[in-house]
Amino acid sequence: MSTAADDLVVPVLIVGAGPTGVSAATMLAQRGIDSLLIDRYAAVYPLPRAVHLDDEVHRILQGMGMADAFAAISEPRQGLVIVDNRLRIMARFDRTRTVGDHGWPQANFFDQPEFEEALRANLRRFPGTRIQGRRELVRFEQDVTGGKAPVRAVVRDLDSGEETVVWAKALLGCDGANSTVRDLIGSTLVDLKFEERWLVIDATSPQPLDVLDVAYQVSDSTRPATFMKVLPGRYRWEFRLNEGETVDDLCAPGRFSELIRPWTQDVPIDDLTIMRTAEYTFRARIADRWQDRRTFLLGDAAHLTPPFIGQGLCAALRDASNLCWKLAAVLDGGAPESLLSTYQEERFAPAKNLVRKAVMLGTAMSGGPGYASFLRRAVLAALCRVPGISDKVLDTPSPPLAISPLVKRDKKHPLPGTLAPQPWLVVDGVRRRADDVLGSGFSVVTVVAPDPQTQELAKRLQAPIVLIASSALPAGVVPDVDAIAVDEDAVLLTWLRAAGASTVILRPDRVVLLQSTNDDRHLGVDDLDPMVGTPPLATPVP
Repeated sequence: MSTAADDLVVPVLIVGAGPTGVSAATMLAQRGIDSLLIDRYAAVYPLPRAVHLDDEVHRILQGMGMADAFAAISEPRQGLVIVDNRLRIMARFDRTRTVGDHGWPQANFFDQPEFEEALRANLRRFPGTRIQGRRELVRFEQDVTGGKAPVRAVVRDLDSGEETVVWAKALLGCDGANSTVRDLIGSTLVDLKFEERWLVIDATSPQPLDVLDVAYQVSDSTRPATFMKVLPGRYRWEFRLNEGETVDDLCAPGRFSELIRPWTQDVPIDDLTIMRTAEYTFRARIADRWQDRRTFLLGDAAHLTPPFIGQGLCAALRDASNLCWKLAAVLDGGAPESLLSTYQEERFAPAKNLVRKAVMLGTAMSGGPGYASFLRRAVLAALCRVPGISDKVLDTPSPPLAISPLVKRDKKHPLPGTLAPQPWLVVDGVRRRADDVLGSGFSVVTVVAPDPQTQELAKRLQAPIVLIASSALPAGVVPDVDAIAVDEDAVLLTWLRAAGASTVILRPDRVVLLQSTNDDRHLGVDDLDPMVGTPPLATPVP
């Protein structure tokens, strides 16, 4: 055990240096908050796990300065086919848009180790944040009398066995499904009634497989499955294991060839390089408590979802996006401690809804045989003929945040708690993405000249005021705003108009904080302003 002189004092201790932990550390570092990350592995875990992120999370990566790096190592997919056990198409859903509301492709496939290396490279822009591998959290306590910080943690070096005391202002549990942090705060996983064993196969092929450039879902009561082309030459299969079956049973030479032959066809099985075969238990669970004072759960530590809609890692990075600006505001911006309690209040219900949606798809994939299968095929075929249904099936937008002290939504003001879209805007003749125009902290988006109350609130929040126009303003018209942005595609204008909004204030996570209507210009800020404090702005993203 270290002596008191050897104790480390850090602003934030993050347990788990996977994509959730590294993303959280990056978001905090952008706001001037350094972190120490510890992880059981010496380096990035070398095998692929998550393979999909949506357009909303690509937008989060954009805010982290990672948009181009992620685009360079990922590939978009434009659809989904539901097939039977002979790969006969029961339904095909193709996206009608190449990009989503958030300005990026709606389905992006990638290799997780490569993605994590890119995340760590991006984090190295902030030298005050460090990653220590081969470390584990042993225990921690909070609010120690005479302590150096609110959290006192004991960290063990897995190679030497040496233990070190780390004091931190906050602790983030980004340590996965078997979270030590979750156990230590006494949080319990609530079972959402789904648990299945699946075989996951990752492979490469020297010649392209003759498959559609979409994700496959095999709807079959005996052997439901998923198949996807992850990247050129990279493929993934997932097959449900039936009772009594093992990975070795399905991976026996003859059985394995039979299992994947519908996709490989004339490509010899021996030509494939099997990167891994592994058994995973897909579960649907959610932690009942995500916070204990200055300790928080994120990602798989807080919720477990079956992978059928590809939202596991997406939900984790949404957690980080929701929490980190609030934590920075409390640690360095004068916001009250009560701001932190809105993290679970806002994220619990949306995360639970996405888990339930994944369970519904998993259940549909393994529906009954015979007549039930015939009915599914008929219903799916009919759905495919309904205009606009493909996008509704494929899109997985975040539900509005649950009501909290920061989310005051009603029939007259429907936008608080929802995400603003991100179109291209033209400012001073230059075409830029909306988030790059709005900056990385709070922002005011308006279609009218701001009144004194809005200007005062914007000043206190360090929020730029951006006037959205349908075309360039006439010469000599100079409203008192920070920027005039032309919305050539009328995306923001249509979004505001549909909600009867004249002005919205956006939080750093691009969620609407407040809305004024065309009839009522009052923003109702009296009880919200003290909650948010004056959060530090993120550092500019190059």
